Order: sequence, then C-alpha cells, then structure tokens
Amino acid sequence: MNTGPRGGRLKALLLGLGVVGLLEGGLRLVPILAPPPFTLELARVDDRSLHAINPAYARRFFAGVAGDVPLRGIRMTPRPYIEPAPETALRVLFAGGSTVQGYPHPKRLSTVSYLQEMLRDLHPGRQIEVINAGITAASSFAVARTVEDGVSALSVDLVVVYTGHNEFYGVYGAASLDQGGGSLWSKRVHYALMHLRLTRLVSGVLTAVRGGGSEPAALVEVMGRAGAVGAHDPARQRAAANLEGNLRDLADFCRRGVPLVLCTLASNERGFAPARGEPPLENPDRTRYQDLLEAGNRQHSAAAALDALQQARLLWDDDAYLHFLRGHHLESLGDGVAARTAYQQARDLDPRPWRAVADLNGVVRRVAGETGAMLARVDESFGTHSPTAGVGWELMADHVHPTTAGQLLLARAVISAMAQASEPWGTAPVGQLRTDGQYRRHLGDLPAERLAVVRNMAALFGAPPMDRGNESRKSELDRQAEILWAQLSDPERRGIGSWLQGEGHDLMPLNVAEALFAARDYRRAREYYGAARLEEPYTVWGDLWAALRWTRCAQLTGLPLGPMEQAALHRVLDRLPFLTQAPDFSPGLQAFITGYAHHLLGERVEALAALETAVEDGDIRRHYFREVLVMLVAELVQADRTSDAERYVVEIAEEQQQQGFGRVLVERIRATAVR
Repeated sequence: MNTGPRGGRLKALLLGLGVVGLLEGGLRLVPILAPPPFTLELARVDDRSLHAINPAYARRFFAGVAGDVPLRGIRMTPRPYIEPAPETALRVLFAGGSTVQGYPHPKRLSTVSYLQEMLRDLHPGRQIEVINAGITAASSFAVARTVEDGVSALSVDLVVVYTGHNEFYGVYGAASLDQGGGSLWSKRVHYALMHLRLTRLVSGVLTAVRGGGSEPAALVEVMGRAGAVGAHDPARQRAAANLEGNLRDLADFCRRGVPLVLCTLASNERGFAPARGEPPLENPDRTRYQDLLEAGNRQHSAAAALDALQQARLLWDDDAYLHFLRGHHLESLGDGVAARTAYQQARDLDPRPWRAVADLNGVVRRVAGETGAMLARVDESFGTHSPTAGVGWELMADHVHPTTAGQLLLARAVISAMAQASEPWGTAPVGQLRTDGQYRRHLGDLPAERLAVVRNMAALFGAPPMDRGNESRKSELDRQAEILWAQLSDPERRGIGSWLQGEGHDLMPLNVAEALFAARDYRRAREYYGAARLEEPYTVWGDLWAALRWTRCAQLTGLPLGPMEQAALHRVLDRLPFLTQAPDFSPGLQAFITGYAHHLLGERVEALAALETAVEDGDIRRHYFREVLVMLVAELVQADRTSDAERYVVEIAEEQQQQGFGRVLVERIRATAVR
C-alpha cells in the first residue's frame, strides 16, 4: 500500500472529489440552482400545455464572461408552442447566432419565419413549426450544445444550423469571449464546471457579498474590447478547429435520427470596411507604407491609386484595408472579378474577424460532405444575386446580418438543400413557393418598422467598434431614415412617438395600429394589427387584441369576414384559456375578449352573456368604455332588450363623463327600435 507523500496527495484528492460530489448531489435538490432549461411550461388546459423556448437559456453560455458585470444584448426568441403537437405536425429546429434570430429585423421577418411559410406552402397538409434557437454572439460551441438540448426537449424532425461568424469574438470563441482555453476539450470541461450547482451557488454568494450593482455592459462593447487577430495568429487555426469539431459533434448527434442541414455563411464583402492593422515595419519603410496607403485612399484616379497600393503591397501584403481599397478601385474600373478577389482578401485578413473567413466556409463544406449532412450553399446564392464585385449593402444590413431580401434568400437556400432529403422534406415541388414580395406582404413588412431598423443600424455604425472605417455608412443610414420618416402618415408618426416614450404597448406595430385606428384609417391599421398578431403569438395584446382589431378593421372597411378572419377569431377563443392563467389576467378582461370574439363571429347568445359580465368590471368600463358599450348595445338590441341597452348607456356614460357619446348612442337605440 502506498503511504508516501504521493499516496497521501491522491487520498486527499479523492476525498476532496468525494466531498464535492456529495455537495453537488445535495444541491441538485435545490431547483433554483439548476441552469436555465431550454423550454418552459407556461400553462395547461385539459390535456394540452403551452410551452415556450426559454430566453434565459442563452445565459448558460455567458456565465462569468464579464465578471460581476451584467450584460445587455443577450437575445433568444421566446417562441411559444402547444404540446402535444398533432400527428401530422413537422417541427424544425433552426440554430445559430443573431443572424438566425433575424437581427436587426422583427422576428416575424427573420429567415426562420420565411422558412416556416415556405415549408407550409410546400406541405399544405401539415402543421409546420420552425423553432428559432438563435442566440446572440453564439459560437459553434454554444450552437452545438443548443441543438443537443433543443432536440432533447422537443420532438424535432429536422435541424438547420447557420454558424461560423462568431468563431473569434463569440461566446466560447477563439478571441474576446473565449472561455475554457483554446482546445475544444477544455471548453467542454469549462462549460460543465460552470453548470455545477456548487459553482452556481458560490458565484451567487460572491456576487451577493460584493454587493453587485455594476452598470450593465453592452455585449457588443465587451466583444469589441478584445485585441486584433493577425493574419498568422494561432487563434485563426483554433477557430477553424473548433468549428470543425463542433460541427462533427452536431453531425454525430443528428445521426441518431434527425436530418441535418449545414449552411455556408455569407457576409458583406464590398460594403463593410475591415479594421486597419499596424504595419510590422520599421522606419523609413513604415512611413513610406503609410504614405502609399494614404495615396491609395486619396487618389481620384483609380489607376494611380492602384499603382500606389501595388507599391505598398511590396512592403506589406497582409493589410486587410489595403486590399479593401484595391477592391474599391478595381470595381470602379469595371473589373468585378478582380475586385471580388480583393474584397475577399480584405475580409479574410481583417484583424477584427467579425465575418467568417473563407477557411471556415471550407470547414462547413468538408464536414457536410464527409458526414452526409445536407448543405445549403448560402455564400454561393448570395454571390449569384449580387454584383460581380461581391456581396454588399444590397443583401447585407451590416457586416454579417442580411437585409430583408437577404433573409429571404437564406431561407430559399435552405429549401434548395432540403431537396436532397428523404420524405417528407424532399418530396415537395419548389414551384409552389410564392414570390419574395408575397411573403413580405403576408408577414407584414411595414414602413414604421423599416424606419426602426434603419435608425438602429445608424446607431450601431455611430458607435465603437462599428464606426471605425465605416463612417459614411452612418450618414447614408441617417439620410434613409429622413426619407422614410417623411413618407409616414401623421398617425404612424404618433404611434412611433408613443412607443418611443413608453406610453403605449411594448410592441411598436400595435402602437402604430392603435394610432391609425383612432384616426379611422382602418385599412392601414389592419396591416399593422396583422403584423402584431404574427410578431407576438400567445400574448394578450400582441395576439388576442391584435386579432380582434384586425378582424374589426375588415368589418369597418366593408370586407366580409371570410375563412381567414373566422379562423383568427376561433384561435383567439382557443388560446384565451391558456392566457387567463397569467396572474394579472382579470375575469373582466377574459369576458371582454370572449364577448368581442363572439360578437364579431355573430354568435349572439355567447357574445351577450360575456359582454354583460365584462361591462360590470370597472377597469373595462374605464379603458374600453366605447368599445364594450357599442358591442353590448348591438347585442341587446338584437335580443329585443332596448330598454336595458338604454339603461346601460345612460348609466355608464354618466359614470365616465361621456354624456355626449351616450346621447348619440341612445338616439341610435331609439331609431332602431322605431324601425
């Protein structure tokens, strides 16, 4: 038996591990210490339950990233869904970073939403759900874990992965948010340790002792604090190795029964300027290099500028900004092929590699080819739909996030890849798809939201680190914002204003819709209500109220209530029992929404019963005085209870100090009674 110093240390280690194991086992009985789950159950009605993707799940990957400083800007879409799904349902899990989320657009105008609509067109007999599992700044390490947890939590029929842009500066990447060291193995160990209950307990205690109170830091700022990644920095090899390892993990995991689509990545090659590097030169070469680069930037003659830049290349050929300038001048001379090569060199040499370099797309292609995963050739598709010189602002809102046109193009690339799949995915004819314009109109591509996107991007390009080298982009976005603002109607502007001041609903389209409704512009209001109900499903105002008003606007514009409107109203009644379980949902509000839906459906008995209940609620009388009274009067008159109708009007109008409106309504009641 080993009783020496080494044996003693081994015993101490084993004892320590045993104590830790016992503590960890005990702490697993404390639910609050568990890491955030992938999904949450929100409500249950009979044998059905309402679930949602848990937005707090994203924070699993950011533990300890900024010390005690809380981070702003970590996003994940809280997508609701019903369990159990119908037997005919097909569910897709779409994982990745902020591009998958749809940033900077509303989530209903993301690639995920467009893909869902396209799949519904291709499979009309199926219920299609595409679950958005995008996480801000998620590297492939985080994406792989997300897919594993998502497939385990959901019944998934297909996985789509778009990842690679965050391999340097994303969480568990190779640069700014690099946790756990450089190797993939060490990252796995670090991630496991960070989610021990004991670790979470100690972290919580330390934060409490220190007092917290630190000002939140923007995630993009934290990411931007990292140093440059030079052309020959080992981090570039680590990033490629990490991406390959994580994609192979994904492919191995999905071989258990879930088809996998891997996507190559597109980025802004022509428009987005790379960071400027520091030339590794001593004077006088350093000074000469800088002079030549400045000449290449300043020269009005493209030929003269290219000559200066060629001389600079002889001194240092790894400067991304030099190649970006070359691309610009070559493009101006009409040599698109050479320009694209230069722009891509600039992207691949960028010392701030926010965009996936060519090697990373090579990794995606290789893993897909070797594992049998389907390949969506997104980079090729974007290239085909761009000028010869490369992908630019036509398809990109910033460096990596697509415009609305780009979001649609990405979805179509995934659809093309799925043609390789077995049933049911690969059997539908692509000719059934609608045009881009039809998809945009269906999901509500609204001018007020386009303005919000442009303003958000202007703010992004006006602050570090995105302002460096791209100053002209902010000026262009500011100009676009002025044009869009001038094109809005006064009610649209009022709706935006109330939203900005926090005076109305949290959802901007709903604010604008209410302003348009008040201005009696029911046609435009209907567009915004339609968008709101798609943007925030299974919510009271973004779904139920928006659906009711959307249908009401159809009535007020003289449109008949067709199958779409009737289906929307029945969905209101179906979803209502789930939402009534929220602690702040009053019986009066339930009765009001119920009565409103039945009234629009022409279901008189049900409408009258619910509205008479609703009108007894003080909050409903204060906030929805006119709405509830008009509907109640209409139903009472139909029931031949005109005296009750008049009594309600007089009583409530006086209570709300709306005697003028009350007199008008009484006159209508009496005129109806005479007829």
